[in-house]
Amino acid sequence: MRFAILGISHETNTFSIIPATYEEFEKSGILRGQQIADKYATSDHTIAGYLQGAEELGFYVELLMHGRTGPIGTITKDAYDRLSIEMLGMLRDQGPWDGVLIANHGAAVSEEFPDMDAEFTRAVREVVGPDVPVGITLDMHANISKDTVANTDVCIVWRTCPHLDTKLRGRKTAELIYRAAKGEIKPVQFIEMPPMLVNIVKQFTGQEPMKSLVDDCVLANEIPNVLDTSIAEGYPYADVVEMGMSWIAITDDDMELAEKVARDMAEMAWTKRIDLNKAVPSIEEALEQAIERYVGPKPDGVENFLPDDGSALAENEPSEHSHLGPIVLMDVGDNIGGGSSADSTHILKVAKEMGITGLLQSISDPEAVEACVVAGVGAELALDAGGKTDDMHGKPVHIVGTVTVIDDGPYEETRPTHGGGRFYDDGKRVRFTTIDGMTILLTSKRSGNTAREQMYSMGINPEEYKIVIAKGVSSPRPAYQPIAAEIIIVNSPGVTSADLDTFEFKRRRVPLYPFEEPEYAG
Repeated sequence: MRFAILGISHETNTFSIIPATYEEFEKSGILRGQQIADKYATSDHTIAGYLQGAEELGFYVELLMHGRTGPIGTITKDAYDRLSIEMLGMLRDQGPWDGVLIANHGAAVSEEFPDMDAEFTRAVREVVGPDVPVGITLDMHANISKDTVANTDVCIVWRTCPHLDTKLRGRKTAELIYRAAKGEIKPVQFIEMPPMLVNIVKQFTGQEPMKSLVDDCVLANEIPNVLDTSIAEGYPYADVVEMGMSWIAITDDDMELAEKVARDMAEMAWTKRIDLNKAVPSIEEALEQAIERYVGPKPDGVENFLPDDGSALAENEPSEHSHLGPIVLMDVGDNIGGGSSADSTHILKVAKEMGITGLLQSISDPEAVEACVVAGVGAELALDAGGKTDDMHGKPVHIVGTVTVIDDGPYEETRPTHGGGRFYDDGKRVRFTTIDGMTILLTSKRSGNTAREQMYSMGINPEEYKIVIAKGVSSPRPAYQPIAAEIIIVNSPGVTSADLDTFEFKRRRVPLYPFEEPEYAG
């Protein structure tokens, strides 16, 4: 058997001013053929799951083409046309196929197609015809439409946030498509889309209210004749009709059962809609909590609560290290994984005003990096750092200190990471030590904080700091929860703010909770 692998992966923040051009995809990596295996085979990415399935089940995969870029603004028509025309041309010219495996994100918006994932799956189906099984594996932050489900035979969503099961879920998709191609099963699927969303600050699946919803989804998978169940949290920063939560049930040729299972799961979530949208502390409140809770040495005999194998996620337990560990503040408004700028200064500004020391954070600022490189290691200088991309992420903050380390940017992380990544590149970067007791990692590229090796590779031990600012909501957890005394989610301003009322939605469904109070009966 011969399967094709391809995909366009993008999480589109329609409120971002940075367009997803073809050049942006080139920066992140447009991969063809063996390049795809070189990038993902040893990772925990969805494609690694496809490759594992091929090896274990005994089918051959043709690696066609994969394009991705980090979450930014809307995909330009030029970018989508160039990517899709080349990919679909490969699919057409190198067929016929016994199956197709698509690796998209699921929250893509292009200038021409607000539901880009539906358009892409429609085009794939048009090329291969109605009888070739098509599977797609999506991010848990996908905004999934009925069209995407209708265009595929198997639509599977990651179940953990942060995303630690990406390879596992890709492997499941590969297995179901393989069994469908052999004629062992006839997958049919149903999607339920209740009129609700879950705020980004409540999307961590290791605690309530999301934990029991995921548990319920996993339990439903054990119902006889159910092949798979998925829960998608959705992506609230994409102004599209399908934005919001959804549930998918896949059965072996039993649409009535698929519909019942999907609706039962959604009905349980509806009862928790208030908890799924509760507020979190402001910057000032979070910093005050961090100061109050940093109380000194850790008691003897306390075990680490998140092993480096990523086998567990629990919140607010003591770390494995010799002291309490840092308080990690999740900078929601500058969530790089959601499409932000990576140069927010909102929390840093308040921390400086409060006289806080022992703070660590990263800031994307190519100009500041260049100034440090020109000055050289050991130089003492003053910088205006961050806040240069737009007017949503604060103004530049004046910092004075010493250039401690200069590095080219690439590093490799072998510990568990959100999304299964392994190879990273901050661009030219600088460790800057300020005279008021802070450490700033200045990067040339938009970089999140999903890997501790980002800091270790610069000679920075985050365990030794009182406060670590992590740009994200859930994505930094696999990296920082093993060493954190506590994680506090911060309601900071920005293009990924938790305050959804600050955004002007024009395309979303109406009514939609929490914006309105719709009725829902499942």
